[in-house]
Amino acid sequence: MNPPVWDPEDLAAPPPPEREERKRSRSRRITRRGRRRLLFALMAALIGFSVPIWVPRILATLPAFRISELRVVGAEHASTDEIRELAAVTPDASVWDDPAAWEERVRAHPLVREATARREGFHTLEIAVVERRPVALVATPELRPVSGDGYMLPLEPSSAPLDLPIVRGPVETESGFVTDPGIRELIFALERMDRTRGDFISLVSEVGRAAEGGYRFLLLPGAGADVVLLPRDQPLRALDRVSIALGQIEDRHVARADARFRGQVVLTRVEER
Repeated sequence: MNPPVWDPEDLAAPPPPEREERKRSRSRRITRRGRRRLLFALMAALIGFSVPIWVPRILATLPAFRISELRVVGAEHASTDEIRELAAVTPDASVWDDPAAWEERVRAHPLVREATARREGFHTLEIAVVERRPVALVATPELRPVSGDGYMLPLEPSSAPLDLPIVRGPVETESGFVTDPGIRELIFALERMDRTRGDFISLVSEVGRAAEGGYRFLLLPGAGADVVLLPRDQPLRALDRVSIALGQIEDRHVARADARFRGQVVLTRVEER
Protein backbone atom coordinates (compact mmCIF):
# COMPACT_ATOMS: atom_id res chain seq x y z
CA MET A 1 0.00 0.00 0.00
CA ASN A 2 1.45 3.35 -1.13
CA PRO A 3 1.79 6.15 1.45
CA PRO A 4 -0.46 9.21 0.91
CA VAL A 5 0.93 12.18 -0.98
CA TRP A 6 0.47 15.53 0.80
CA ASP A 7 0.44 18.95 -0.87
CA PRO A 8 2.88 21.30 0.92
CA GLU A 9 0.22 24.04 0.89
CA ASP A 10 -2.10 21.66 2.73
CA LEU A 11 0.52 21.18 5.40
CA ALA A 12 0.88 24.96 5.96
CA ALA A 13 -0.85 26.33 8.98
CA PRO A 14 -3.95 28.42 8.19
CA PRO A 15 -3.52 32.17 8.75
CA PRO A 16 -4.81 33.45 12.01
CA PRO A 17 -8.31 34.94 11.82
CA GLU A 18 -7.01 38.26 13.22
CA ARG A 19 -4.65 38.71 10.26
CA GLU A 20 -7.41 38.19 7.69
CA GLU A 21 -9.64 40.65 9.52
CA ARG A 22 -6.88 43.26 9.57
CA LYS A 23 -6.42 42.85 5.79
CA ARG A 24 -10.14 43.32 5.14
CA SER A 25 -10.25 46.37 7.43
CA ARG A 26 -7.23 47.95 5.68
CA SER A 27 -8.84 47.32 2.29
CA ARG A 28 -12.05 49.01 3.41
CA ARG A 29 -10.08 52.00 4.72
CA ILE A 30 -8.21 52.37 1.40
CA THR A 31 -11.48 52.17 -0.50
CA ARG A 32 -13.11 54.81 1.68
CA ARG A 33 -10.03 57.05 1.37
CA GLY A 34 -10.12 56.71 -2.43
CA ARG A 35 -13.80 57.63 -2.53
CA ARG A 36 -13.17 60.71 -0.39
CA ARG A 37 -10.29 61.81 -2.62
CA LEU A 38 -12.44 61.37 -5.72
CA LEU A 39 -15.26 63.36 -4.11
CA PHE A 40 -12.88 66.18 -3.17
CA ALA A 41 -11.43 66.21 -6.70
CA LEU A 42 -14.92 66.44 -8.24
CA MET A 43 -15.89 69.25 -5.88
CA ALA A 44 -12.69 71.18 -6.68
CA ALA A 45 -13.26 70.75 -10.43
CA LEU A 46 -16.88 71.90 -10.07
CA ILE A 47 -15.81 74.99 -8.16
CA GLY A 48 -13.04 75.70 -10.67
CA PHE A 49 -15.42 75.49 -13.63
CA SER A 50 -18.06 77.66 -11.96
CA VAL A 51 -15.70 80.43 -10.79
CA PRO A 52 -15.63 82.21 -14.22
CA ILE A 53 -19.45 82.27 -14.09
CA TRP A 54 -20.35 83.46 -10.63
CA VAL A 55 -17.32 85.60 -9.72
CA PRO A 56 -17.89 88.21 -12.51
CA ARG A 57 -21.57 88.36 -11.57
CA ILE A 58 -20.70 89.16 -7.98
CA LEU A 59 -18.04 91.71 -8.92
CA ALA A 60 -20.44 93.42 -11.35
CA THR A 61 -22.70 94.33 -8.42
CA LEU A 62 -19.94 96.18 -6.56
CA PRO A 63 -19.84 100.01 -6.96
CA ALA A 64 -16.03 99.87 -6.99
CA PHE A 65 -16.10 98.56 -10.56
CA ARG A 66 -18.48 101.09 -12.13
CA ILE A 67 -17.31 102.38 -15.53
CA SER A 68 -16.17 105.99 -15.31
CA GLU A 69 -14.11 106.14 -18.54
CA LEU A 70 -14.92 104.77 -22.01
CA ARG A 71 -11.92 104.61 -24.31
CA VAL A 72 -12.06 103.95 -28.09
CA VAL A 73 -8.96 102.75 -29.96
CA GLY A 74 -8.37 101.80 -33.59
CA ALA A 75 -10.78 104.31 -35.11
CA GLU A 76 -9.28 106.24 -38.02
CA HIS A 77 -12.27 107.24 -40.16
CA ALA A 78 -15.13 106.38 -37.79
CA SER A 79 -16.06 109.01 -35.21
CA THR A 80 -15.19 108.01 -31.66
CA ASP A 81 -18.23 109.92 -30.42
CA GLU A 82 -20.47 107.84 -32.69
CA ILE A 83 -18.92 104.63 -31.40
CA ARG A 84 -19.45 105.71 -27.78
CA GLU A 85 -23.06 106.54 -28.59
CA LEU A 86 -23.62 103.17 -30.25
CA ALA A 87 -22.07 101.30 -27.32
CA ALA A 88 -24.68 102.89 -25.03
CA VAL A 89 -22.78 102.22 -21.80
CA THR A 90 -25.12 103.13 -18.93
CA PRO A 91 -23.93 104.97 -15.78
CA ASP A 92 -24.46 101.87 -13.64
CA ALA A 93 -22.50 99.59 -16.00
CA SER A 94 -19.57 97.65 -14.58
CA VAL A 95 -16.29 96.60 -16.18
CA TRP A 96 -17.32 93.05 -15.25
CA ASP A 97 -20.53 93.13 -17.29
CA ASP A 98 -20.84 90.87 -20.32
CA PRO A 99 -19.31 92.89 -23.22
CA ALA A 100 -21.24 91.03 -25.97
CA ALA A 101 -24.05 93.60 -26.15
CA TRP A 102 -21.63 96.56 -26.43
CA GLU A 103 -19.61 94.81 -29.14
CA GLU A 104 -22.70 93.92 -31.16
CA ARG A 105 -24.00 97.49 -31.10
CA VAL A 106 -20.64 98.95 -32.18
CA ARG A 107 -20.43 96.49 -35.10
CA ALA A 108 -23.57 98.12 -36.47
CA HIS A 109 -21.45 101.13 -37.48
CA PRO A 110 -20.96 101.02 -41.27
CA LEU A 111 -17.23 101.66 -40.96
CA VAL A 112 -16.59 99.02 -38.29
CA ARG A 113 -15.74 95.45 -39.29
CA GLU A 114 -14.94 94.10 -35.80
CA ALA A 115 -15.21 95.38 -32.22
CA THR A 116 -13.82 94.04 -28.95
CA ALA A 117 -14.66 95.47 -25.50
CA ARG A 118 -12.24 94.80 -22.65
CA ARG A 119 -11.76 96.17 -19.16
CA GLU A 120 -8.69 98.25 -18.27
CA GLY A 121 -8.26 98.55 -14.54
CA PHE A 122 -11.16 99.08 -12.14
CA HIS A 123 -13.08 101.87 -13.91
CA THR A 124 -12.07 101.94 -17.60
CA LEU A 125 -13.71 100.13 -20.51
CA GLU A 126 -11.76 100.05 -23.77
CA ILE A 127 -13.44 99.32 -27.11
CA ALA A 128 -10.99 98.32 -29.83
CA VAL A 129 -12.39 98.56 -33.36
CA VAL A 130 -11.13 97.25 -36.67
CA GLU A 131 -12.37 99.43 -39.49
CA ARG A 132 -13.25 98.52 -43.02
CA ARG A 133 -10.31 99.88 -45.01
CA PRO A 134 -11.03 101.78 -48.23
CA VAL A 135 -9.01 100.24 -51.08
CA ALA A 136 -10.41 101.99 -54.18
CA LEU A 137 -12.81 104.61 -55.52
CA VAL A 138 -15.71 103.46 -57.68
CA ALA A 139 -18.15 105.49 -59.79
CA THR A 140 -21.80 105.09 -58.71
CA PRO A 141 -21.80 107.47 -60.77
CA GLU A 142 -20.08 109.79 -58.23
CA LEU A 143 -16.81 108.54 -56.82
CA ARG A 144 -17.28 106.55 -53.61
CA PRO A 145 -14.71 104.66 -51.51
CA VAL A 146 -15.16 100.89 -51.31
CA SER A 147 -13.70 98.32 -48.91
CA GLY A 148 -12.10 95.03 -49.87
CA ASP A 149 -15.37 93.11 -49.42
CA GLY A 150 -17.15 95.41 -51.89
CA TYR A 151 -18.95 97.53 -49.29
CA MET A 152 -19.55 101.18 -50.12
CA LEU A 153 -18.14 103.25 -47.27
CA PRO A 154 -19.90 106.44 -46.07
CA LEU A 155 -16.84 108.62 -46.58
CA GLU A 156 -16.60 111.77 -48.67
CA PRO A 157 -13.45 111.64 -50.83
CA SER A 158 -13.38 115.43 -50.91
CA SER A 159 -13.26 115.70 -47.10
CA ALA A 160 -11.11 112.63 -46.29
CA PRO A 161 -7.53 112.36 -47.63
CA LEU A 162 -8.01 109.19 -49.71
CA ASP A 163 -5.22 108.56 -52.20
CA LEU A 164 -6.79 105.52 -53.86
CA PRO A 165 -6.91 104.02 -57.36
CA ILE A 166 -10.08 104.57 -59.36
CA VAL A 167 -11.97 101.54 -60.69
CA ARG A 168 -12.98 102.37 -64.26
CA GLY A 169 -16.56 102.17 -65.44
CA PRO A 170 -19.92 102.66 -63.69
CA VAL A 171 -20.60 100.28 -60.81
CA GLU A 172 -23.99 99.08 -59.66
CA THR A 173 -24.69 98.55 -55.96
CA GLU A 174 -27.36 96.92 -53.85
CA SER A 175 -27.76 97.24 -50.07
CA GLY A 176 -24.44 99.06 -49.99
CA PHE A 177 -22.45 96.33 -51.78
CA VAL A 178 -21.06 96.15 -55.32
CA THR A 179 -23.16 93.64 -57.27
CA ASP A 180 -20.91 92.92 -60.27
CA PRO A 181 -18.95 89.71 -59.44
CA GLY A 182 -16.06 90.70 -61.74
CA ILE A 183 -15.67 94.11 -60.11
CA ARG A 184 -15.86 92.56 -56.63
CA GLU A 185 -13.12 90.12 -57.60
CA LEU A 186 -11.00 93.03 -58.81
CA ILE A 187 -11.61 94.97 -55.58
CA PHE A 188 -10.62 91.93 -53.52
CA ALA A 189 -7.40 91.66 -55.55
CA LEU A 190 -6.72 95.34 -54.83
CA GLU A 191 -7.10 94.73 -51.10
CA ARG A 192 -4.53 91.92 -51.18
CA MET A 193 -2.16 94.12 -53.15
CA ASP A 194 -2.70 97.00 -50.77
CA ARG A 195 -1.72 94.79 -47.81
CA THR A 196 1.35 93.19 -49.40
CA ARG A 197 2.33 95.45 -52.33
CA GLY A 198 1.46 98.89 -50.99
CA ASP A 199 4.33 100.51 -52.88
CA PHE A 200 2.76 99.41 -56.17
CA ILE A 201 -0.79 100.44 -55.25
CA SER A 202 0.45 103.92 -54.35
CA LEU A 203 1.53 104.30 -58.01
CA VAL A 204 -1.79 103.17 -59.52
CA SER A 205 -4.03 105.86 -60.97
CA GLU A 206 -6.80 103.74 -62.52
CA VAL A 207 -7.57 100.05 -62.73
CA GLY A 208 -10.08 98.04 -64.71
CA ARG A 209 -10.65 94.86 -66.65
CA ALA A 210 -8.47 94.52 -69.76
CA ALA A 211 -10.13 93.94 -73.12
CA GLU A 212 -8.05 90.80 -73.72
CA GLY A 213 -8.67 89.45 -70.21
CA GLY A 214 -7.10 90.13 -66.84
CA TYR A 215 -6.61 93.51 -65.18
CA ARG A 216 -5.24 96.75 -66.60
CA PHE A 217 -3.40 99.11 -64.23
CA LEU A 218 -2.72 102.69 -65.36
CA LEU A 219 0.23 104.04 -63.37
CA LEU A 220 1.18 107.57 -62.39
CA PRO A 221 3.95 109.40 -64.30
CA GLY A 222 7.42 108.38 -63.23
CA ALA A 223 6.39 104.89 -62.11
CA GLY A 224 8.66 103.19 -64.66
CA ALA A 225 5.79 101.91 -66.79
CA ASP A 226 2.64 103.46 -68.17
CA VAL A 227 0.45 100.34 -68.06
CA VAL A 228 0.77 97.01 -66.25
CA LEU A 229 -1.38 94.04 -67.29
CA LEU A 230 -1.92 91.25 -64.78
CA PRO A 231 -3.89 87.99 -65.00
CA ARG A 232 -6.94 87.28 -62.85
CA ASP A 233 -5.26 84.11 -61.63
CA GLN A 234 -2.50 84.83 -59.09
CA PRO A 235 -1.99 88.54 -59.89
CA LEU A 236 0.48 88.98 -57.00
CA ARG A 237 2.93 86.47 -58.44
CA ALA A 238 2.59 88.10 -61.85
CA LEU A 239 3.32 91.49 -60.27
CA ASP A 240 6.53 90.08 -58.79
CA ARG A 241 7.61 89.00 -62.28
CA VAL A 242 6.92 92.52 -63.55
CA SER A 243 9.12 94.03 -60.82
CA ILE A 244 11.96 91.65 -61.69
CA ALA A 245 11.64 92.33 -65.42
CA LEU A 246 11.65 96.11 -64.98
CA GLY A 247 14.73 95.86 -62.77
CA GLN A 248 16.69 93.97 -65.42
CA ILE A 249 16.46 96.53 -68.23
CA GLU A 250 18.38 99.75 -68.70
CA ASP A 251 15.44 101.67 -70.14
CA ARG A 252 13.59 102.73 -67.02
CA HIS A 253 10.51 103.90 -68.94
CA VAL A 254 8.26 101.22 -70.42
CA ALA A 255 4.98 101.79 -72.18
CA ARG A 256 3.45 98.46 -71.18
CA ALA A 257 4.40 95.47 -69.04
CA ASP A 258 2.20 92.46 -69.80
CA ALA A 259 2.45 89.59 -67.30
CA ARG A 260 -0.60 87.63 -68.45
CA PHE A 261 1.59 84.99 -70.07
CA ARG A 262 2.66 81.99 -68.03
CA GLY A 263 6.15 82.47 -66.59
CA GLN A 264 7.10 85.50 -68.67
CA VAL A 265 6.63 89.26 -69.03
CA VAL A 266 6.37 91.14 -72.34
CA LEU A 267 7.73 94.68 -72.19
CA THR A 268 6.86 97.29 -74.77
CA ARG A 269 9.05 100.38 -75.04
CA VAL A 270 7.58 103.82 -75.54
CA GLU A 271 8.79 104.18 -79.14
CA GLU A 272 7.32 100.76 -80.03
CA ARG A 273 3.84 101.64 -78.91
